[in-house]
Amino acid sequence: MSGAKPASAEPFLFLLGSLLLFPLSSDPLHRIPAVRMALWPLGWRERTVLRVVSMLFSPILWLTVLLLLLRATVSLAAVFVGAAVAIQVVGAATGRTWHVVRAIRVPRFPGGWGGLVTANVRQMLTVLDPYLALILALGGTLWRLLDRRADPDAFPVLSLLVAVALSTYAQCLFGLDSAAAMARYRLLPLRGWRILLAKDAAFLLVLLFLVLPLSPAHGVAFGLAALAVGRYPALCRPLPQHRWRLTSGRVLYAVPQGVVGCMLGFQATNYGGAPLGAAAAIYLVSLYLGGRVWDRRVRATQA
Repeated sequence: MSGAKPASAEPFLFLLGSLLLFPLSSDPLHRIPAVRMALWPLGWRERTVLRVVSMLFSPILWLTVLLLLLRATVSLAAVFVGAAVAIQVVGAATGRTWHVVRAIRVPRFPGGWGGLVTANVRQMLTVLDPYLALILALGGTLWRLLDRRADPDAFPVLSLLVAVALSTYAQCLFGLDSAAAMARYRLLPLRGWRILLAKDAAFLLVLLFLVLPLSPAHGVAFGLAALAVGRYPALCRPLPQHRWRLTSGRVLYAVPQGVVGCMLGFQATNYGGAPLGAAAAIYLVSLYLGGRVWDRRVRATQA
């Protein structure tokens, strides 16, 4: 035994650290009433310092850094800490970073329903999940382009990791919508399945863009499964979300999302398009049932 730390473990530890960024992205100040916060003489810099310093009191941060130092390298631990600090800085700069999303040219899809898709894509870009997935996708794409020895079997796995980074958002498709926005949805002359499809289309378009250089069939199969499993919490048990943070979901639904998505995603290598078709069938069933739930609620409010 040489005592050297195995390099093969670093990707798995990196994934573990990435998943633990979700709880670390929470704002310790969000429980303070907005009226009281407005009275505090705190600028953007002071709020940023408060959020970063609050991380020192998080046992998740210390346990993860200790694990990375023991099982990986100092550089990987430093990357994790830097990512956690960056998330808090971006979260504190909500008002200052909105112009970044407005500068992104989201294509205008035709028709009134297409406008919903465009609006939902923009809404999705105000949480940090797509940017975490972008980092994973960009790293895998650069590896594929620049390293001639890159293992082709690794790209489906990377595509699934990108889909995992986005999967929590499938549980909270309406988490960023206010009560007024939900009322406007109910007033639209659209069936429930079309409103849900606009949300899902935005999710799948972002996912497809990210996994296209890696392995689109594997990533899309996982994404369809994540939407199907996340349909119930998205409609019946929604969690309120905050912009410029990683979305928060429930482990009870995240585990089935990962299990079903990985089963269908990995089988896409062995059985071609059959698992993708199975994922699409499961998704269509969830879309139909979710549309019925939505329409029933709309009729109940109009009665």
